[in-house]
Amino acid sequence: MIEKNCSGCGAILQKDMVGKAGYVQDLSHDLCQSCFRLRHYREYKHVRANVDSSKTLDFIEEFDGHIFWVVDVMHLNQSLHDGLIRTLSKKDVVLVVNKRDLLPKSVSNNKLKQSIMRLLRDYNVSLMDVIFVSAKIERSLEPLYPYLSDAPVAFVGCINAGKSSLLNALLRSETLSVSPVSSTTANIIEILDGDYRVYDTPGFIKESDLPKKFTDECLLKLSPNKPIKPMVIQIYEKQAIVLGNLGYIEIDPVDHINVVSYLPFEVKRVKPDRADANLDLDHDFMILNPIYKTRHWPRKDDRIDLEIFDVGFISIQGKYNRLKTVMDIEAEVILRKAII
Repeated sequence: MIEKNCSGCGAILQKDMVGKAGYVQDLSHDLCQSCFRLRHYREYKHVRANVDSSKTLDFIEEFDGHIFWVVDVMHLNQSLHDGLIRTLSKKDVVLVVNKRDLLPKSVSNNKLKQSIMRLLRDYNVSLMDVIFVSAKIERSLEPLYPYLSDAPVAFVGCINAGKSSLLNALLRSETLSVSPVSSTTANIIEILDGDYRVYDTPGFIKESDLPKKFTDECLLKLSPNKPIKPMVIQIYEKQAIVLGNLGYIEIDPVDHINVVSYLPFEVKRVKPDRADANLDLDHDFMILNPIYKTRHWPRKDDRIDLEIFDVGFISIQGKYNRLKTVMDIEAEVILRKAII
C-alpha cells in the first residue's frame, strides 16, 4: 500500500493506532484526526509529532535552493540549534526574524539586527539577507517573494518559530497545521503554488521539558496575538520579581535598576522574604506541579537579558551586587547581553 501523508502536518496517515500521529478513521481523508480537530475546532493540544531531526538535516544538506532560516525574535537563543547551524554553513541562507510585531515599534530593526549578528558571530553561517517579518502583517512579507520566485525555498528553524504560519501567510492559504504546541509539523512537506516550490520542515528541538507543565491557558498566553507591552519595574533595594508560579528573580541592585519584562503575562514585585510564599498563590500564569531550583548568576554590568526557553525574556538594566533565580527545575534559563 502506498503511504499517504497528512496535508496539514506531514504525518503518515494510519488507522491502526488511535490517538497516535497520523491517525484517521478512513485513509481516503487528507487530514489526520489531530489536524482536522485543530483546523475546525482549535483543539491544538492534540497535535504533537515525534520528529526525526537527522532526516531533516539530511534534507537540508542535499537541498538545492534558498534556505529561509526562521527564528523567533522572542526566543533568539533558543532558536540557535547547533546541528542546524552546522548544516547551514554552506547554504544560501536568508535569516527570517519572525514575530517582529510582538516587540514595540520603538525598537529599531537596525538595533535588533546588530544584536542578532552579535549572537551569530561565533557561528560559520553566511547570510544573504536579514528580514524582519510577521505572519500577521502582509507588507512585512514582501521582501521574501523575490527569493521564492528565484529558486525553491526550504523553511527551516526550531520548534514554534512560526514556519508554518509564515508559509500559510505567504501563500495566502491555511494548508499547513499551526498550533501553540511544539513539533506540530511531523515531516517535510512540499508545496507547489503557481511558480513557487516551497518546503515546510519539522522544527528542531532546543528546549526543556517545561512545556509538559503548560496548561491550555499557558499555551494561549505564550502565543500572544498582539504586541507585548513591556512592563517596567524600578528597583532601588533588594527585590524579587515573581513570574507567576514559574518562579522568581531576586535582584540586589548597586544603586538603581530597571527591570523590563517582555513576557506575555503579568509579573509582580515583592520583598524577597515573601517570594517563596507568593509561589503558592494564584497568578495570571500558572504551570502544573512546579518543583523549584535555585541558581546564582555572575555579576554583570550594563544591560543583560534573562531568556527563559519556551516563555520569553526579561531585561535587567543597571549594575547589581547579586542576581538569583528560583525557577521550576525544567525551566532552561540563559543570561545574555541585552538585545534591546
